[in-house]
Amino acid sequence: MCKSCRQATTVFALAVPPGHESMEADIDLDEDENSLGLAPGDFHDWLFRPEHWQTIPGPALLSQVYILSADVALTLQRVAPPLRQDAAQQGQWTNFCEHCGSPVWEGALYPTPGQPFCPTDDAGATPITVHKVDAPFDGYARMIWTDRYRNKWPLFKLLGVDCSEAD
Repeated sequence: MCKSCRQATTVFALAVPPGHESMEADIDLDEDENSLGLAPGDFHDWLFRPEHWQTIPGPALLSQVYILSADVALTLQRVAPPLRQDAAQQGQWTNFCEHCGSPVWEGALYPTPGQPFCPTDDAGATPITVHKVDAPFDGYARMIWTDRYRNKWPLFKLLGVDCSEAD
């Protein structure tokens, strides 16, 4: 529900399947408060070092998405028009209310059981529709909800992935 106009609105989330690749996000220099950071060329070299990329066995739900490849952005414009960049949030990909155009805060969607992208059980996940896009996904997200978050299991089940304690 939109906090501004109090109407129900459609919201979208991005997810990636089991076997997706992710990179280790920790940069040693970020932990040094006296560091000036990496030069652009150094960052490129660091980013594309093969040992930083890893295959993740489970699915993931992405939030706080800031960078998407042009192909992914074009697909979202077609499939999920309310999910677009928010200039007021440094370009974060944000859901906007389809009625009043106000941004929908991600904190109202993901972290707490019972919220749209945190169903408490299979029945709570039934209002969710999955739109599968068979295309490469390139992007940057600050928050990655993996199958280690038990409260995402009903959502991942909709993606065809049954999670359990044994996983």
